[in-house]
Amino acid sequence: MEAALPDKMYFKIGEVSRITDLKPSVIRFWESEFKELCPAKSRSGQRVYRHSDIQLLLRIKTFLYSERLTIEGARCRLAQQAFKSDSDMQKHEGNDPVVLKLLRDVKAELQELYSMF
Repeated sequence: MEAALPDKMYFKIGEVSRITDLKPSVIRFWESEFKELCPAKSRSGQRVYRHSDIQLLLRIKTFLYSERLTIEGARCRLAQQAFKSDSDMQKHEGNDPVVLKLLRDVKAELQELYSMF
């Protein structure tokens, strides 16, 4: 999916709508239902999406439309994937609790910074 995206950092909602084949109203609704989906806002207040936001939208679309999950089911699946990536991170770091705590702190701080924009 990544190769099909234009080579730029930010996308407006209309572009994301065309890329994902989702209506802008559906995208905005999903933002209210999935806390992981939180695009930044431009100075003019327009939503600006990154590649990761588009990939997340495509995953949610797959969960809801292809796998026919409910919104709650899709939320659970996203949480499972996040837990799995946390577990993978722990395996990669050799179960060092200090390193794992540091990585979690950095991750939380980055998410907080991301939500500010």
